[in-house]
Amino acid sequence: PPPIFFSTHTPPPPILSGLVGSEMCIRDREKSMRDSEKRQYTKEWLQYERQQPMYDNSINEFYDKIFKNSPVHKGLLDDEFISTFENWLAEHQYSNFDGLDAFPIRHIIQGCTQFIDDLYQRCGDIQTFEKDYKYHWRLNNNIKYATIDTLDLNKEVLIAMPFPYYGDVHPDMYEILDKCYKLKIPVHIDSAWISCIRDINFNFDHPAIQTFGISLSKGGIGGNRIGVRFARKKPEGAITIMNDFHMNQQPLMYIGLRFMQDFGPEYFWRKYENKYYKVCEDFNLKPTKTVHLAIDNNEPVGIRPLLRAL
Repeated sequence: PPPIFFSTHTPPPPILSGLVGSEMCIRDREKSMRDSEKRQYTKEWLQYERQQPMYDNSINEFYDKIFKNSPVHKGLLDDEFISTFENWLAEHQYSNFDGLDAFPIRHIIQGCTQFIDDLYQRCGDIQTFEKDYKYHWRLNNNIKYATIDTLDLNKEVLIAMPFPYYGDVHPDMYEILDKCYKLKIPVHIDSAWISCIRDINFNFDHPAIQTFGISLSKGGIGGNRIGVRFARKKPEGAITIMNDFHMNQQPLMYIGLRFMQDFGPEYFWRKYENKYYKVCEDFNLKPTKTVHLAIDNNEPVGIRPLLRAL
């Protein structure tokens, strides 16, 4: 069937109801040991709140090396970055992503959070699902999550793939996509976690999907967010303007380029695969498809400190 198109309604942007309260911050500190040089290979270092993506000294060494070179005299990096990004996706060995050719409009994004902000600006209130990226809740503490039975015909849908809570594709992903297509609800995919997963095969060319964003952040360079938005047709909005007028940050593109060239895809899985499964076995955790995440009693838990302690 032919793809559906962006809705043309322009509702007002959502009201932001504040950031995380102090009580939540205190609870986070109590439940989660933030990774540090004091890390130990003990249960106390499992992260039940705010599971941190992988990072280790190889990233520090990478920064030490590339920051000796200035990217500002290399000309525009936009086309080279997008071309390298396309090759980086195709070179994944553990996972496979199909249907990319159906999305010929490719724009640089400063991480998937900018991709999400752009959707809120363009579409107003959007529908998300419980246990998705907590950023949605931080924007609006009174958010009402969608379910497959309560989808609103007048609001576009955003869902993560991979889904953070599961470290995998959402268990109802394909049912959600089919229902949205039937109801003519445009869908957008937050694929920020592609850079830290394995064993996921996903076809983006479902007719409900209109755009998706992929970032390198979770692959190790979270402090220098950069990625690509893929679209069926050219969207309006801030990301398009920034790309049309070459307003993207050259240092971020340069860091992303060198990261892909130096490390390739699935770097942390290749480096920590054996240690990952040892941690799961030693602490009676269920493995996921995300290198820094496991499951304990049906709850996600971060294992980065333990991986680095081994």
